[in-house]
Amino acid sequence: MRPSAVRAHAPLLGVLAVEGLRAGLRAYLVGGGVRDLLLGREPVDLDVALEGPLGGFASLIAALEGRGWACTARHPRFGTARLRGPAGEGVDLAATREESYPAPGALPVVTPGVSIGRDLARRDFTVHAMALPIAEADVDGALLDPFGGVSDLGLRRIRLLHAESLADDPTRVFRAARYAARLAFELDTRFEAAVRRGVETGAFARISGDRLRRALHELLSEENRAVALRILVSLSVPTAIVEGWEIGAPVPDAVGGAGGADDAWARLLGSADPDLRERIATRLSFSRVLRRKTGCRR
Repeated sequence: MRPSAVRAHAPLLGVLAVEGLRAGLRAYLVGGGVRDLLLGREPVDLDVALEGPLGGFASLIAALEGRGWACTARHPRFGTARLRGPAGEGVDLAATREESYPAPGALPVVTPGVSIGRDLARRDFTVHAMALPIAEADVDGALLDPFGGVSDLGLRRIRLLHAESLADDPTRVFRAARYAARLAFELDTRFEAAVRRGVETGAFARISGDRLRRALHELLSEENRAVALRILVSLSVPTAIVEGWEIGAPVPDAVGGAGGADDAWARLLGSADPDLRERIATRLSFSRVLRRKTGCRR
């Protein structure tokens, strides 16, 4: 990986490497940034995992701010921060962490300060469970790929890390559909069983409507949202969210028309029975604006 691959972020990567080591932190490029670099795509924003003592996190942020970088969001409790550079480049920082789920579909309990290997093990898909060590102004060193992400990239496949993944967090299926549509990938065949497991454990019923709506809204904001929606339909995800929500074959084509996500919502629900539309709006905690946009009762 040469600096040109991440040229917009090279100055920040160099600072992260140097100041991170001073604070006792080892910086790794992780997630979608690694995926895109390996696919020959230039990332827009980057995710960086910081391995080391949590006390070094605040020192690193202060050092970065002293070099002219703005910290636009910070959550010390979870060891996360959002940085914005002078040219508008963005980097998300996060302390390495583990996540455990007290119940299917519940929010995770976070344990920060773990090794990079344990951090990769809690991620959603194999193609996101890879890491590259960051050296000065570049990514440098051996790729960490404990779950076969490179192989899945070659197969153009999205694969979950474990069978209980969608029982832990059902919103992962929306992300999988988004990335599959965006990258022209296929989903691993075990997604069907994972969705069923998510339904059987009550995860889809337990997860909040707000989280489900946001996940679906992100999907409907994608350029290839019609393809992504077809993937969800093939996995019977709509019926897992609201009983009886069966999207007919012509609808996904219409959803992919012009306009933003709100227009896509309107086309998606436009042909639904009014009672079903109301149940969907209630389950997904629609705002008044979105209710009006989709023709729901006040």
